[in-house]
Amino acid sequence: MLWIVDLDGVVWRGKEYIWENVEALRKLEGEKVFLTNKATSRWEIRERLEKVGLDGDVVTSAYVAASYLKENGIRSAFALGPMGLYEELSINGIHLTDQIELVKAVVAGLDQFVTYDKIALATEAITKGALFVATNRDRTYPTEKGLKPGAGSVVEAIRVSSGIEPIVVGKPSKIAFEVASKGRKDVVVIGDKLETDVKMALENGAKAVLVLTGVTKEVREVPPGVKVVRNLRELLE
Repeated sequence: MLWIVDLDGVVWRGKEYIWENVEALRKLEGEKVFLTNKATSRWEIRERLEKVGLDGDVVTSAYVAASYLKENGIRSAFALGPMGLYEELSINGIHLTDQIELVKAVVAGLDQFVTYDKIALATEAITKGALFVATNRDRTYPTEKGLKPGAGSVVEAIRVSSGIEPIVVGKPSKIAFEVASKGRKDVVVIGDKLETDVKMALENGAKAVLVLTGVTKEVREVPPGVKVVRNLRELLE
């Protein structure tokens, strides 16, 4: 069995671990891939997981975005996002630039230092033919202080101003699923969101576990192939 496990709202909320889920994941048999829509550093995440005894591959939307550009022969981009996004793009041979004539793709993620000028530059590049790639369109993400605006807030600003729909590489896209699933068929996705984790699973023929420790707090109708649990201890039971 291959478990594709979300992070925010499943393993932790911001800086706080969700211990009932962490303890259950330690005991869960099978291979694990931790898949997050955050465009962050894989090494930073791996270090946080190792601190609480969790093992498995780590896939971030930054890594998926960089791999997507590389596979499509794009070698220069303008990026909006955290340091992990710039890191993954650089590692994969993508030259980061703000010179419009050199920008072949705009990659937008959660940029906590977004400015009007960044939105304007991204819009101009896209309207002049640059590929528009979004790490994800998440509206919010859970933290220890509650929900915060997600990457969707940045992506939407560029979409509205450019009039162009982005190629979304994070959950619930097939692109993200194919990278995380490694071609396996015996896959179960664990996450806290119907519109990303569960949707990705069902659209790609996998089963899903919706855990109510993150964004989703209740479900009125449970889709076929989905198990709903209050926490992951219930999954073990």
